[in-house]
Amino acid sequence: MSSILSKWLSGAALAAAAVLSAGAWAMGPQAEGMQGPDPARMMAHMGKQLDLSAEQQAKIDGLMSASRQASATDQKRMQELRTEMMGMRDNFDATRARKTADEIGQVTGRLVFQASETWSQVYQLLNAEQKAKLDELMAQRTQRRGKWREGAEKPAP
Repeated sequence: MSSILSKWLSGAALAAAAVLSAGAWAMGPQAEGMQGPDPARMMAHMGKQLDLSAEQQAKIDGLMSASRQASATDQKRMQELRTEMMGMRDNFDATRARKTADEIGQVTGRLVFQASETWSQVYQLLNAEQKAKLDELMAQRTQRRGKWREGAEKPAP
């Protein structure tokens, strides 16, 4: 596996873990009917940023759809587990909380694996120029997120 791909996959796994665990946990249970990121909007943005061909966009859209379907059960279970943990605020049961937390870890692991596998497949569809651009965008994103975590003001979009 090339060094760049290995670094990119590691970064994607870490980003996915952060998004799926800490970020989702901090938001608490989602309201009924609320959705995550808009896949069509994400695809349009990615297509524009990387100058994807129609064929690449169709293949990537298929990969993303398959990934969403494959992880739907785990996403639903994660919501149930977060709701269960939030329900313990008034009556904390350490044994039950430990069991729930352990399951959250298992579900998070599966979701991170699914995300990493999908993004690896997406990466393979890109040409060398697109991969370089994506790597640059990911590095910029990591740098911006690092500043946010340090308490600095968020940069203007």
